[in-house]
Amino acid sequence: MSRIFEITERVSSYAPKANIDLINRAYVFAAHAHADQVRSSGEPYIIHPLAVAAILASLRMDEASIITGLLHDTVEDTDITLDDIKTNFGENVASLVDGVTKIGQIHFNSSEQKQAENFRKMILATAKDLRVLIVKLADRLHNMRTLGFMPEHKRRRIGEETLQIYAPLAHRLGIHWVKQEMEDLVFSHLEPSAYKSLLDEMHDRFDLLNQTRERLELLIQEALLRQGLQAKVHGRMKHLYSIHEKMQRKHVNFDDIFDLVAFRVIVENMSTCYQTLGIVHSLYRPVPGRFKDYIALPKPNGYQSLHTAVIGPENFRIEIQIRTQAMHGYAEDGVAAHWAYKEGKTAGEESFKWLRQLTELIQETDNPGEFLENVRLDLFIQEVYVFSRDGDIFPLPRGAKPLDFAYTVHTDIGHHCVGVRINGEVADFSSRLHNGDQIEIMTSPDQSPSRQWLQYVKTPRARQAIRHWLRRQERENSISIGEKILTEVIGRKDVGKGLVEQLGCVDLLELKSRLGDGEIDISALLEATKRSHFLPLMFKGTERSMMRAANCCHPVPGDPVLGRVIAGEGVILHHRKCPVLAEGGENSSLDVEWEAKAGELFRTGIEVHSRNVRGMLADVTRKIAETGSSIEDLKLTQRAGAVTELLFLVEVEGRQHLAQVMRTIKSVEGVTSVVRRNRVGLSDKPVGKPFSMALRNLFRRKATQENKGEL
Repeated sequence: MSRIFEITERVSSYAPKANIDLINRAYVFAAHAHADQVRSSGEPYIIHPLAVAAILASLRMDEASIITGLLHDTVEDTDITLDDIKTNFGENVASLVDGVTKIGQIHFNSSEQKQAENFRKMILATAKDLRVLIVKLADRLHNMRTLGFMPEHKRRRIGEETLQIYAPLAHRLGIHWVKQEMEDLVFSHLEPSAYKSLLDEMHDRFDLLNQTRERLELLIQEALLRQGLQAKVHGRMKHLYSIHEKMQRKHVNFDDIFDLVAFRVIVENMSTCYQTLGIVHSLYRPVPGRFKDYIALPKPNGYQSLHTAVIGPENFRIEIQIRTQAMHGYAEDGVAAHWAYKEGKTAGEESFKWLRQLTELIQETDNPGEFLENVRLDLFIQEVYVFSRDGDIFPLPRGAKPLDFAYTVHTDIGHHCVGVRINGEVADFSSRLHNGDQIEIMTSPDQSPSRQWLQYVKTPRARQAIRHWLRRQERENSISIGEKILTEVIGRKDVGKGLVEQLGCVDLLELKSRLGDGEIDISALLEATKRSHFLPLMFKGTERSMMRAANCCHPVPGDPVLGRVIAGEGVILHHRKCPVLAEGGENSSLDVEWEAKAGELFRTGIEVHSRNVRGMLADVTRKIAETGSSIEDLKLTQRAGAVTELLFLVEVEGRQHLAQVMRTIKSVEGVTSVVRRNRVGLSDKPVGKPFSMALRNLFRRKATQENKGEL
């Protein structure tokens, strides 16, 4: 059991300027806050904060970290608030306590390795001050030391969480002994039989292994010195969990583990590495197939070293790694390549650089806390980590929005997303997600993606899913529209293979799709149907959208008309007496029966002659309006003899309506003549939409209305 004076004495030994009085005050504050609490072991709760502070002191942490260790459970487990911490110990300590409390609320509930890695990344990205992580690791280490007092189900949950999350975090931060102790403690609780068996094996051989280590260090050192080579030789014994894990991974027995004792030989330069290898092999017989040259052929993560295994004294097989100091630093710093190798992962060069600097701060500085105070973790700035309602964690690119999360969970959830709650609050699709957000997606079977959604997604998966859905819907709509076009044009939705082949399609479905999306112009369909003897065509009612009146003669319903198919424009309706028809020859026109809907208006020309009387134009235009017609264009010309010529482009429903308009105009006093003038020369503007576009737009509107239940 640690005591406060032992902790303060240790802090004073490496940080003489530390505020010991403040540390003592924190101890009294914590003892008072936890006065009525006991641990599962039955001991006073204050024992735990003291132990955490002692671990932090062994890591040579600064006074703020030691104080945080003493206070880290007060906000979560007592009536103490962050404001109380801030008032008594300052904003810095309050921020650290808050960070440790938040990390403590993250619970790992999956055994999947990928999920555990996401949790580790989230903790790193969330904890802005490294000291928060170090205090949390000290907290977890002491909890693991006293895990035996917990029920079986809690031991298993906490042990798995420690193995998957906190031990790797300790290794990332370069605190290897914490990682190893955590792993061995987990091993002893989760697999007690295997742990005891392996412990007995190691105990039986411990003295021999230790003697071998010391003797080999000396022998290798002396052999190198005789050849004039300066080197550092370090021997180590593997900890129990790493031996067990290797036995399981390689499916071997204890006697088959080569590196119970392993050595690292650090030399001056690369050429000396190979010289050292030769000397080692001259001392002991190498194990065939166990030599690896990672200097000439570095691992993908940049790791370099020579690996060999030899038969040492008493026939012990030992592993030796030979490298330069630079290679050793690269391999050993924090989350360096050695960690990446063991977990089967790699990391970027910038991560290694940051970790090298971090390890130097922790291991080489007299007071690392002074340097760590303003250090922030930016290892994973490209990602945010958010929770589902059930507590599962999902990594997303920074800048991701709710729809990205919805599509990451499942494509169908994305397609049917109607709303989102972020941390319990309703939010819109444009909201940015942040680390630690809890996301709840609301869905409806009636919801479907829109093209506007593409503005609210960042992930390729969401964007691809939305576009795929839109393409599929567009194809279905195109087929539906194409079917309606066939029905309108030739009076049936199915046609023979001959017509399909004429239009360059493999089957009827392709024909409908290409008609619907405009790849096959309807004028081409009309030409093909004419050749296939489906004409004359009968355009009635809403089929008006498939054609337009010609600008040259301005026909209206009731006029005798012929249709001309103009590529890219559709069926252009001309009066039978229009001289333009004669230009194309007798085979250029189609017989068309043209009926319009009630209330639909068409343009035509009227020529009016009147006496030059004041107010005449106003009287004529008023009469036109009284008939329900409208004036689209007007041209006024003064003729000889005080005569005014008025050319009107008016809109009428048909021939009968036109006759009514002309009679009404003729009734105006001063009007001398009223005649229809088809070639009015007033406007060159196209009348109506281009044929193919108009028809497709009509059917698209109808298809949309049908889908919405409006038709």
